Amino acid sequence: MNKFLKNRWQFIFSFLFLISILPFFWTSSKEQNVYVLKHEKFDPKLSYLNSMDKAVLYTDSVYSKNGSLQFDTAKYVHIISNFTKERFYHGLSNYNLSDNWIAYFLGKLLWSHFSAIVIPDDILKYPQGLCSQQTIIFMELLKRKGIKVRSVGLGYKEGPGHFLCEVYYGGAWRLYDVTKEPEWKKLTNKHLSMDYYLSNKDSLYLAYKSRMPLTVFNKLTERVNYGEVNKFPAEKMLLFHKITKALTYILPISLLFLAIGSYKKR
Repeated sequence: MNKFLKNRWQFIFSFLFLISILPFFWTSSKEQNVYVLKHEKFDPKLSYLNSMDKAVLYTDSVYSKNGSLQFDTAKYVHIISNFTKERFYHGLSNYNLSDNWIAYFLGKLLWSHFSAIVIPDDILKYPQGLCSQQTIIFMELLKRKGIKVRSVGLGYKEGPGHFLCEVYYGGAWRLYDVTKEPEWKKLTNKHLSMDYYLSNKDSLYLAYKSRMPLTVFNKLTERVNYGEVNKFPAEKMLLFHKITKALTYILPISLLFLAIGSYKKR
């Protein structure tokens, strides 16, 4: 009887080990439902910039061509903004089986947000990103240079909703939207604070006129939520993704040791 139980546990652990490593062999395209809007600056040639470190090296090299001896924050922010617009097109990036199969299945079974990527390095593995995902990259790149940022949430969870941010330089908060890519050139008072634009909505709408109907714009600006300075806008989900991603490696290793251990006992 004991021999049977030991053989059974060896089989169970071995079987579970094989199941746990199968997702790593899953291959799928990183592009999902590719549809680039006419106004988007998306450049597929930048897809090789698939990590934060590579993105920093690239944007620093672009900035170095500026030739300024003193660091120009406004210029650097503009470069990061332009890079983010060129690096992504609008679309949701979800974990697939090989990236994080735990988050993938929980997203399918419980809540779709569980599989929506928030880890910056993982977002950069995809060519598409939602407003929150693209803004995370924008904010994190600026934070690496010690530039203050804070998230700005517009609208409602049930919709319509939008996610953008403010950057602090020149003694004031300044609004940036790397996803909708508003036409700031139409404004004489461009990149001022959200508080200013809430008092001058007609002015801000000139930049968004070609991006959304006035009814949607008015609904979005009914409700504004500011994040804390330099705080990651999805800390709980970030922790969840880090833990589940680590577990996708810990589980197979643990099951392998259990299978080996049960074999040695036998």
